[in-house]
Formats: sequence, C-alpha cells, structure tokens
Amino acid sequence: MAETTYPERQRCKTCGHGFKSHVLSGLFCSYRCAKHPEPTKDVAKAPRECAYPRGEETVWKRKFRCESEIPESIRAKPDVSVYLCSHCLYLHTGTAVARTVKASKSIGSVAELSEVLTKARGKADRKVVAKAAGILPIRVKEWEDGAAKADPAALFALLRLYRISLSVGFR
Repeated sequence: MAETTYPERQRCKTCGHGFKSHVLSGLFCSYRCAKHPEPTKDVAKAPRECAYPRGEETVWKRKFRCESEIPESIRAKPDVSVYLCSHCLYLHTGTAVARTVKASKSIGSVAELSEVLTKARGKADRKVVAKAAGILPIRVKEWEDGAAKADPAALFALLRLYRISLSVGFR
C-alpha cells in the first residue's frame, strides 16, 4: 500500500510535529528526521538534478512540496516530468528533450553494417554485449563478421542496445 504524503499527511513521519515550510519527500519536516544529509548551499556544487545552467550561470531548480503545488501551466505540458530529487528531497520538474540524430550513415553492404556494429561495441567483449542484448555471443560474432546467414532478431537486439536506429531511403 502506498504511503500517505503531503498534503494529505499533515505531520512528520518521524517526530510527529506539523509541517511548517519544509516538506521533504512528502513525509518529513527536516533533513534530520529524514536521516538525509543537508544539501549543499552552493549552487555550483549542486548536482544536475537540483540545479541547471542558464546562460553563463547555474541556478537552482524550483522546489515543490507536492504535485498539487506545481502550476497547471507547467503540469499541462506533455514533455514535463515530475521527479523527487535525491539531493534536496523536494519535487522538481524536468523537460524531456527530444533526442536529435547525432550522425547518419548510409550503409550499402553487410560489410559496412559489420563495421558499424564493431565500432559501436567498442572495447566491450562479445560475451558482455550478448548478455546485455539477451542473445548468444555467436550471434554477435555472426553480425560483426558479416555472415551470410545471421539472425535478424539478434541484429535488432544489438541495434536497440547500441541505440542505433534504422531508416530506409528509396532510390
């Protein structure tokens, strides 16, 4: 069963005192009650989840005690997510940035595909890659060596693991 949090909960889970201005993780009134270290006061030393760069300087993200405190204008946006910061124990909002294509390459042969897969694997050995992709190590070797018969499911598992997407162009 989920734990009752602020604003339904009006008292600290540890000490039982009422909430004043601080409400951490929706349960605690202070960092001592939360058994969590005090967050840094210096914005330059704060982690990325609690501060962000704005132009030339780094600024604090807005802190919210509960989701209902987040303005509707922010919550209504489809690319905004709400998360609990592990540094300060407040809620912050984040914007999902659409991933851009870093580079595109036209592949015209199995040899070129093999080269791309080998380069994407880097220094990792085939056993580690195969385990992470959920396939047999021989399947990785087949695709990297350009075997005539290779399992297409293994290729798609490797592409998913390497975060490589396929696109098709008709000539």
